[in-house]
Amino acid sequence: MVRRFWPWILLIILLGVGLGRLRFDADVLHLLPEDLPVVRGLRLQQRYFAASRELVITVAATDSERATTAARQLSEALAGRRDLVGGVRWQPPWNERPEDGLENLAWMWLQQPPEALTALSARLSPARLPLELASAREVLGTSLDPQELARTGYDPLGLTRVPGGGGSAGGWNEGTGIFVSGDGTFRLVFVEPATTNLSYREAGVWLETLRELAEGAVPEDVRLGFTGSPAFVAEISGGMERDLRSSVLSTLMLIAALFWAAHRTWRPLGWLVLSLGLTLLVTLALGGLFLGTLNVISVGFAAVLMGLAVDYGLVSYQEAVAHPGVGPDVIRRVVARGIWYKAGTTAGTFLLLGFAGLPGL
Repeated sequence: MVRRFWPWILLIILLGVGLGRLRFDADVLHLLPEDLPVVRGLRLQQRYFAASRELVITVAATDSERATTAARQLSEALAGRRDLVGGVRWQPPWNERPEDGLENLAWMWLQQPPEALTALSARLSPARLPLELASAREVLGTSLDPQELARTGYDPLGLTRVPGGGGSAGGWNEGTGIFVSGDGTFRLVFVEPATTNLSYREAGVWLETLRELAEGAVPEDVRLGFTGSPAFVAEISGGMERDLRSSVLSTLMLIAALFWAAHRTWRPLGWLVLSLGLTLLVTLALGGLFLGTLNVISVGFAAVLMGLAVDYGLVSYQEAVAHPGVGPDVIRRVVARGIWYKAGTTAGTFLLLGFAGLPGL
């Protein structure tokens, strides 16, 4: 008895393994052609640079003081959730940790051409150093520029004047950089997730949790916005999942409605819907077993697959209605050739999609 059913048991085990390995890829960049240089560049940036994984929270207020206070409160509230947040930045790092700014400044000098480093070494030589300090003293005694006075007082040797940096090292004079608008009423807060490589579902849950924390940390009149890679992944991938789910379910409901309108019977309709569900389940299990990861665009063809598979069921049922009393084996022999021809041409058509430029296909 067991020998009779062992092929089915083996098949069920393999399908279970396939469903266990199945993963859905909803990364937008994976939907684009791999041979495009801009796509390859964006993938490398997202993989190796932390900024590409950061959530950007925009803070807008009626005046600069309220915007600064709200950004500080938001940063402190999020920084306390180490289970969710790996790091928060609402102002240039050197404003809070000058030692980090010095490391960044040294790195910027090391990226300069050899002649620039040679000139810096000459300025800092023992013979030249007294002249540099005397020049700085003269600037402090004669200059009328407040920024010049402040910078020279803290940096008499001009180490923050990195060549090619617009006169200073990346906005050190202003101390704000890209974190705040000109009028101060609009600020940016950068939030890095505590966990890297979030799936699109995990990114959606993480984003909603942070949204609740952020809205509770600032006054009601402060407007918050959310953008960046986690927000894009959660919004676009979640929308694609909803669209695919609605597509499959609406296709199944439409098939059931048309079958009921034509035949007015429940039992074959139930078997038809069950067979379509099993067809979809087995197809996904085989995809997980042999491929591991399926692109959501590929899964989107499930609605097309169900629309094609129902044709085979309808043809078989119509033959059974036209020949009452005939067993299933006879019906299968009658319709088998046409179904195999149709299935073969359909498979060939889908096979050609594998040579298309979109990897999702």
